[in-house]
Amino acid sequence: MTQTFQAGGRPGRTPTDAFAKTFENVDVSLFDLYRAHLQKGQTVIEGRTFRNCRLEGPVVLLVLGGVDFDATDFGYTGGDIRNIVLRPASPTTVVGAVPFKDCSFIDCQFYMVGFTGPDSFLQQILALDTPK
Repeated sequence: MTQTFQAGGRPGRTPTDAFAKTFENVDVSLFDLYRAHLQKGQTVIEGRTFRNCRLEGPVVLLVLGGVDFDATDFGYTGGDIRNIVLRPASPTTVVGAVPFKDCSFIDCQFYMVGFTGPDSFLQQILALDTPK
């Protein structure tokens, strides 16, 4: 039995290969993407490029090493960027978060996604809302 990657999203913008190296102009359910990886025994989404994608939750994205954001819309914050930042209580493990490593997000939009990771990364997101 072959399992198809079901990713939600708008018609004409749904990816069909959860293991593609590049996702471009598609809507990606991060939960479904992660579930497909877990079914193959992969616990981290690694080495992917997302370009002009809508990345959908609800989910918490765990940023590991080598993740870049370029021209990224982090999504609805309710007027305060701190609403999408979650600080882990443990410095080594975040249960329930979707881990990304060595990935690039270029011209992407996040929808219903919270972010966690090392303090240096969280400080960068929080600085986006700092008045100049």
